[in-house]
Amino acid sequence: MKSIRQRILLRVLGLLLIGSLILSAVSYGDATHEIEELFDAQLGQSARVLQGLLRLPEAQIDHQQLAAVLNESAGRQPTLAHRYESKLAYQVRDADGRIIARSFNVPSIGEDNWLPGFATLGQGEDQWRRYVLEDSEQQMAIWVGERADVRGELVNKIVRSTLIPDLVGIPLMLLLVWLAIGSGLKPLERMARLIRQRDPDSLQPMLVSDLPAELEPMEAALNRMLDQVGQLLAREQRFIADAAHELRTPLAILQIHAENARAANDPAERDAALAHLLSATERATRLVSQMLTLARLTDEQQLQRQPIALQQTCRNELAQLLPLALKRHQDLQFDIDPALPETLNMEPGSLGMLLQNLLGNAIQHCPDNGIIKLHLQRENAQPSSLLLSIENSGEPVPGAKRERLLERFYTGSNHPGAGLGLSIVQRVVERHHGNIELNDSSLGGLRVDIHLPL
Repeated sequence: MKSIRQRILLRVLGLLLIGSLILSAVSYGDATHEIEELFDAQLGQSARVLQGLLRLPEAQIDHQQLAAVLNESAGRQPTLAHRYESKLAYQVRDADGRIIARSFNVPSIGEDNWLPGFATLGQGEDQWRRYVLEDSEQQMAIWVGERADVRGELVNKIVRSTLIPDLVGIPLMLLLVWLAIGSGLKPLERMARLIRQRDPDSLQPMLVSDLPAELEPMEAALNRMLDQVGQLLAREQRFIADAAHELRTPLAILQIHAENARAANDPAERDAALAHLLSATERATRLVSQMLTLARLTDEQQLQRQPIALQQTCRNELAQLLPLALKRHQDLQFDIDPALPETLNMEPGSLGMLLQNLLGNAIQHCPDNGIIKLHLQRENAQPSSLLLSIENSGEPVPGAKRERLLERFYTGSNHPGAGLGLSIVQRVVERHHGNIELNDSSLGGLRVDIHLPL
């Protein structure tokens, strides 16, 4: 593939050559025309000089002597002062058609070449340009001619003198253009060098100093692409972390149901445990599908919201997490305001994901034989908002730690966990234009308040 410098140079060279050819053709045409006009004027002037000499009265010039001199030049070639003299000719004839004066090199011409005015006769190297002047007073005609190659030689010299500087100047101009293009492409070469030298793992914006205006869109596009790649990697890393965190609870539930089925002696109890195990497996599969759907969305994209049965969804999530609570002899309580609507428009799976993380965290941080309470009511200050609260009877969380609980990977305790539960909750709440608050619980532990528009 050709470089930008070569592409520009070829185009500039083509334009220079075409322009030079056009200018040369125009110059050649103009020079030829002007030289023809000049030589024609000289022919006419020469004819009138001869006419003036022949018109002089005998008191001023001896006509016989002048005729003798002119006739003498017809018989032999005189000593020439200039080589062009042999290419100029003249002759004079009287009214009877007799030649009374002529030069030594007059070509043979017919009667048709004595017509007044300018004309061209002959072919090739013997081509002449002639002018005939008739003098009615003296009853004579003056024929003045010039070899055509005199004019062609002069035109060729003028054209050569014009083209030679161009032929010498064009290579020099190309060299200067080559250097100028190289100088102009230095910022692009510097940008390419910076890109080659960058660390493959670096997604920092690329900053090039003294960048021309034409390259600023390229720099902006590259930086925008780096930012998009960074966001994509961040979403992938967040998805991996979220998936690891979200699957902890379903896998723990699956383990409990599997242990119950293995420990059951009664076939009915074993079938019930296997049924719970199958239901938990289906729920884990659905959770993975929902997480994949959420991971594909950018922050600006939204899933189509659907009416979600508020009370039924809460009861199902409580039932799914009940084995974890019973294992630690914890009391799960559910309280819902009957004035709340039966359904709430939310993204599919988002309410279940929210409740699972909140209840899973509450169960994990609540001590054995503790109390976990889920409460839903319409807010008093804003009747169009839903207040969802989850609290436990665990240990209180100091204010300094409480502010960091929403940070990703921050656990705030020695309990096993990835520190992603509340950050996932916050993401779901923000996608539904709500907000989250962390407060002290009347039961002694932490209370999480979720405010969602109804």
